[in-house]
Amino acid sequence: MIRIFIMDSFYNISHKIQDLITSILGRCSAILMIAVTLFALAEIIRRYIFGVVFEWGQDAVIYMMVSSVAFYICVTQINRSHLVMTAVLQLLNAKGFHRTVGFCKIFISMFVSVFTGSLTYTAYSTIEYSIQIGERTESLFFYMWPFYFILAIGMGLMSLVAFLQFIEDVHSYIKGDHFTATVEAATDV
Repeated sequence: MIRIFIMDSFYNISHKIQDLITSILGRCSAILMIAVTLFALAEIIRRYIFGVVFEWGQDAVIYMMVSSVAFYICVTQINRSHLVMTAVLQLLNAKGFHRTVGFCKIFISMFVSVFTGSLTYTAYSTIEYSIQIGERTESLFFYMWPFYFILAIGMGLMSLVAFLQFIEDVHSYIKGDHFTATVEAATDV
């Protein structure tokens, strides 16, 4: 009874965290992507109609576009559609290898959490070094450390989400849900 209460509390907290990440970073990413698209279109018009451009325009587009993607990668992990190889899982599930499919989901969630967590951990020294040397983009207009910081936030949140999914997958496996669950088209293996 206590175990059920603990897991229900965990699922509630996990889903609240994931909903918060989806609503905040999903919106930030969408707004940033729309803004950078409009800016890129304005730069195209300025270049080919008026013959002038901002020297830093190309760097700004690349900087903001990759930042938008970095914000959104944890949202794709929440939807379990970041690393998609469902054909193999669907084949294994159809052949009756339910335990293998359940184990693969656990392994991949753990692997993604550890991998992105290690990238987040090592990002600190990269950000610190970038600040120390004053690293800038090619146009020398933007500093690079905010870009590295945004990448670290995206990877860190992806690590958190994958860790929460790892716990959910282990609990699901212990309950035996892998015997009755179907493999969806957006499984993260």
